[in-house]
Amino acid sequence: MRNRKWKYKSNSVIIMVLALCVVFGVASCTQEREPCYTPTIASLNIECVHYTSDTATTVLDTALPKAIFGALTNNGVKAVIYPQTANFTISLSSVANSCQWIMSTDSVAYPFDTLSFFYQRKLQFLSNACGFAYFYSIDSVHFTHNQDIDSIQITNTSVTNNVNTKHLKIFIHPDF
Repeated sequence: MRNRKWKYKSNSVIIMVLALCVVFGVASCTQEREPCYTPTIASLNIECVHYTSDTATTVLDTALPKAIFGALTNNGVKAVIYPQTANFTISLSSVANSCQWIMSTDSVAYPFDTLSFFYQRKLQFLSNACGFAYFYSIDSVHFTHNQDIDSIQITNTSVTNNVNTKHLKIFIHPDF
């Protein structure tokens, strides 16, 4: 009888130890992912400036009243109206090497100007936590002269996830 008790106790201790090993083994295999603190979308940062009408050489950095930027897609226009500002952020297409946006300096102004962006895409590894993101290299920007755009200057061709870099400077007509 004594052997039976000892055998019963030793079996339950072994089962308990094995169960604890399994629990600790499973718990040690699960990894906590570190959070991603890096922006994963590369944005094109635009600054709009315009000349004073008296000299046409002095550049003013002034806010536009209610500027509109709209992405031209297969499903129509997806527009964003910005409150009074001179700095804008838009996205480039990750599935094509070009995209088009419309722009107006004021929400009541018509017709819009069309901006056509031509660029190269590159898939970039950010980190294990953040994964991959598309970065771009701007080749050229074409635009219409329907409304207020005088000219466009590419100030930085490399579009990455750095939110502090200005990529384009759009010069608005002096009479705006």
